[in-house]
Formats: sequence, C-alpha cells, structure tokens
Amino acid sequence: MVVERRRLGVGVLDDCIYAVGGGDDKNSLNSVEVFDVSNQKWRLVASMSTGRWDFGVGVLNNLLYVVGGGSNGKCLRSVEYYDPTLDTWTPVADIPSDGVWSSVADMEICRFRPGVVALDGLLYVMGGESDEHINDTVEIYNPKTNTWTMERLSRNGVQIYGGVVVDRPHHYH
Repeated sequence: MVVERRRLGVGVLDDCIYAVGGGDDKNSLNSVEVFDVSNQKWRLVASMSTGRWDFGVGVLNNLLYVVGGGSNGKCLRSVEYYDPTLDTWTPVADIPSDGVWSSVADMEICRFRPGVVALDGLLYVMGGESDEHINDTVEIYNPKTNTWTMERLSRNGVQIYGGVVVDRPHHYH
C-alpha cells in the first residue's frame, strides 16, 4: 500500500479494493487508496473530508459510504460517500438524523469493531469485542422481518474482528 494504515475501513467497488482512513490511537487519516486488480497496483484517490478510524464501510448504488468512527479522540456522527466516476467525496446526513436514518431491531450482543458484510439481502455482523464474552458468533439481520438470528462461528473460542464475503457464481460440472 502507499500509506501505512491500522484500524482502517475496506470496501470493494468495481473490482477494486479501497483502503480508507485508519491511523493509530493518536492520529486519524483521511487519505484513501485503491488497489486495481487489473494492473495490480495501489494508487491514492481523493481524500475524505475528515480523518477517521474504526468506522463502517458499505457499498450502495455504486458508491462507497463511510459511517461514523473516531477521529483524534472524538466520536464521529458524520457520513460521506465516494463516487469513483468523479473521484469526489460528498457528505450526507449525520447519524441518526430524523427522516433520513431509522432504527431497526437491536442485536442480541453489543459489539465493538465487528466484521459486517451484506449478502443476498441479509446483513451479517460477526465477532468484535464485548464485555459479555469472547465474540465467536455471527448475528444475521433480515430486513423483511426486522429480526436477528445468532449462530456460532467456531467452537474454539477465538475472537473474530472482521470478515469478508466472496460472492461468485456457482460452477456446475
């Protein structure tokens, strides 16, 4: 990578891997870089409006969103999105702005730094830290029923901090 990063956000958009923000416990980064699979190289793109770490990243309608996180000792409520066609970041309404953001059912476990992925219309939240126990579980949110279900990921008590989904077509033999 071009910039050394910890506590960063990662998202995939148009067959490119984006490494967003991050930093250390004292300084947050607003820089963003992308790995183009076709040429196998990292390059810097437009920076976010603010540095942040420990935030959420999501892709919706071919835009890369960053949500919340921390910045130099402060908790952020800001949200912005990256448009790769324009190489620009645009702010949207802060969380939980009325009329824009809405609440859903609570998860069973409070999680800090979990892995979050979306697949087939469901949201998977896995691992992370909590006061209750080692988080070796995944909670699955179904937006149609506004309910969560829980499953155990492993039986060896390993704490999980992230996850990734590789969504590819099934091959028939």
